[in-house]
Amino acid sequence: MALSTVIDPTVHLSPVTARVTDLPIERGEGSYLYTTDGRRLIDFVAGVAVHALGHCHPAVVRAVREQAGRLMHLCANYGYYPPLVQLAATLARLAPPPLDTAFFGNSGAEAIEGAIKLARHATGRPALIAFKGAFHGRTMGAGSLTASGSRYREGYEPLLGSVYHATYPYPLRSPLGPDPARVVAGALAELDSLFELVVSPKTVAAIVVEPVMGEGGYVPAPPGFLEGLRERCDRHGMLLVFDEIQTGIGRTGAMFACQRYGVTPDVLVLGKALGFGLPISAVVASRALHETWPAGKHGSTFGGNPVAAAAGLAGLAVIEAEGLVERARELGDELAARLRALADRFPIIGEVRNLGLMIGVEFVGPDGSPNTEAVQRILRYALEHGVLMVGCGTHRNVIRFMTALNIPRHVLDAGLEVFEAAVAHAEG
Repeated sequence: MALSTVIDPTVHLSPVTARVTDLPIERGEGSYLYTTDGRRLIDFVAGVAVHALGHCHPAVVRAVREQAGRLMHLCANYGYYPPLVQLAATLARLAPPPLDTAFFGNSGAEAIEGAIKLARHATGRPALIAFKGAFHGRTMGAGSLTASGSRYREGYEPLLGSVYHATYPYPLRSPLGPDPARVVAGALAELDSLFELVVSPKTVAAIVVEPVMGEGGYVPAPPGFLEGLRERCDRHGMLLVFDEIQTGIGRTGAMFACQRYGVTPDVLVLGKALGFGLPISAVVASRALHETWPAGKHGSTFGGNPVAAAAGLAGLAVIEAEGLVERARELGDELAARLRALADRFPIIGEVRNLGLMIGVEFVGPDGSPNTEAVQRILRYALEHGVLMVGCGTHRNVIRFMTALNIPRHVLDAGLEVFEAAVAHAEG
């Protein structure tokens, strides 16, 4: 029975949720979604990079069912339970040293809030540096760091105080030109000027950065930028926080994007794919840093609940057993090469960017300006022809590919054929 014949979904759900589609989704399986009216869609969104193993992976479903039959909730304040302890130990093994201790929450935004509190408490400093174009969440603290669109801040000010935004190096859109080295030098020089003229580095608790700018356009940090942030944090006694909510759990061709860059943050923030469909997030840091956070200074009723922790453990086991981190690197580079070949045919594509299976395709007008209308035409065409995709970018002129890491090649090829036809259609 179709959803619309049961109840009108527009009556009781808040209109504050911006819906990309009005699809009545009944179920998901692997890289497919199925609607109540019988449509099957190829899913290139994966729950916004949540479903690293696709929808309802059998190992994750099995772990959820078994754990739900044993213990669904306790609250971590009242005892230890094996899935959470094991998940923390697994993250400690997978993360670069000395990141060996985790606090668990429910969502990426909640984890960012925790990272803010940890940084301020550990350093005794109030100020935070984030970047223009960044998206860190919609809660008040996370929303204060977010700067990928004024719509996320409008109507909620005053937000968290002592938050300052610097320029993220985005070579395609930089007034310094397309040379990555020059753009990085300019961004770091601007940051130094910020410290000299606006906020003393002695008062800065942390620099918070996405190794690949997500909502702002799927822009990987150019070489040298994260190293420059690491050096400044070390010099000034600030913490370096990597928001890997979207980049973590294998998507970039390493378990964590920081490993692709060889730069270790003081705090690693995880969410999205960590629960493989269930809500869980983590603030990962060294034991020494976590021990500056006394018992009771932070907490969460549902954070790291047993069922979500079991799902996380099961999903990570599949990723490791099937070599999906390596596959993400290889398949991502292969897919990006195919998309760059498409860009050679269609000038409407200004740039293809990728780090593993985190791929952004930016669309431009004849003068190189952001082409938002083309993206909307492509997304509509793709959906009409059975492929769910989504855009991003501060001008909404980027289409992001965030497929499941284990997407079958024939499904990927079928979806790409539709995308290529959609680009041809938009090019006119």
